[in-house]
Amino acid sequence: MIDPFAVALALLSLAMMVSGLMRKGGIYGYPFLAGATFFGFILPQMPALAADPFLPEGAYARAASFTLLCAAASWWGWRSGDRPVAALDLVFDERRLLLAAAAMSGIGAFFFFLFGRLPDEQRLMTLATGLPVVYLFFAKLLVYGFVTAVIAFAHRPSGFAAAIVLFDAAFVIDRLLLTGKRGELTEFVMAILLAFWFARGRAVPRGVAFVAVLAAAVLMNSTGSYRESVRGQGKPVWEDLARIDVTANFEEVLRNGGPEMRNAVLRIDHTNRTMELDYGTFHWNVLVFNFVPGQIVGYHLKNALLFPEPRAVDYTPVTGSTETGMADAFASFWWAGAIKFALVGWLLARVHRTALEGRAAARIIYVLGIVPGMHAVTHHTQWVVSSWVNMLLLLGPFLLFAAVRRRDRPGDFAVETEIPVRA
Repeated sequence: MIDPFAVALALLSLAMMVSGLMRKGGIYGYPFLAGATFFGFILPQMPALAADPFLPEGAYARAASFTLLCAAASWWGWRSGDRPVAALDLVFDERRLLLAAAAMSGIGAFFFFLFGRLPDEQRLMTLATGLPVVYLFFAKLLVYGFVTAVIAFAHRPSGFAAAIVLFDAAFVIDRLLLTGKRGELTEFVMAILLAFWFARGRAVPRGVAFVAVLAAAVLMNSTGSYRESVRGQGKPVWEDLARIDVTANFEEVLRNGGPEMRNAVLRIDHTNRTMELDYGTFHWNVLVFNFVPGQIVGYHLKNALLFPEPRAVDYTPVTGSTETGMADAFASFWWAGAIKFALVGWLLARVHRTALEGRAAARIIYVLGIVPGMHAVTHHTQWVVSSWVNMLLLLGPFLLFAAVRRRDRPGDFAVETEIPVRA
């Protein structure tokens, strides 16, 4: 039997992608990338769940309907935010910006080195805790340095910028091979593609982009097999990787559904039955948990900063799986929770518009913000909030160091990189 909700999401996702394919550079906009995420990650998990007799009555239809609402809201939010952000109208000295990129890269590399010295059971775990979290928090500076250097190199190639890019890429690629993180791979590729789009108006052919989406929809379901292979060997082994049956893994998802969308169905059903909403305090609690060091301020104070949480859900998610952003959006504001996706689309649209006007800060932030925007679909909407707070704390001081007053440097980095196109 054909699932009308899956058909509707397929049509909506395709419409979002087509809206990007119809204009040059539109594939780098949030509607195309969010549509690709709904199409490639959420859609394959839905048909089997529609026919699952063990799900609560009406639970699938409710979750699927809310998923459609969230996808539409993200598109509407993007279309509503096509104007620049005045606060990102910063001017940078190129030399100081590259020095900032080098400093971030050096600090991040040091923490990547410390992370690499951890035992394999800590270094390769899917859900990191404790010391690995601290190391990876500061190691994020290497990614910030990489993105900053790529943006600068695309604007004006130099040996210094190229050296930073190559240095950072070695660390990033090594981590990608060891962990198989889809988000980090997407961020790495998007940093390079977006840098040359913003600086030179060069975009990947639209046909190639669409084929890549279809390939990713199939390949991403074998990520778990890749990670298990690497975890078992401690490194990628080609003979083991060649034995991964990509087609069988994709067919398994189509046949039985995926754990992420199943989690979303059950979490949304739980919220609808209990009507215990968190009204957005979920985001504050996660920020306190992640950014307030209990070892320094004391765990009593840290716990006092937390809001009470609704009762625990009455199901057990598969270890390593997510609940999707639709689940936490519904848990915050019921059906009105789709506003979270509208806000993500609106925010990214404004940064994107500023980036197109030649503002280097907006270009850096958009590159670093687009993957969290996609994770709002696959993981949770808090990913966006935490990523922006992390940028404010770690990236912000380095950008301020590189910034100069416009009247002091009238012909600098940002002014000379305006792009006469709109996406």
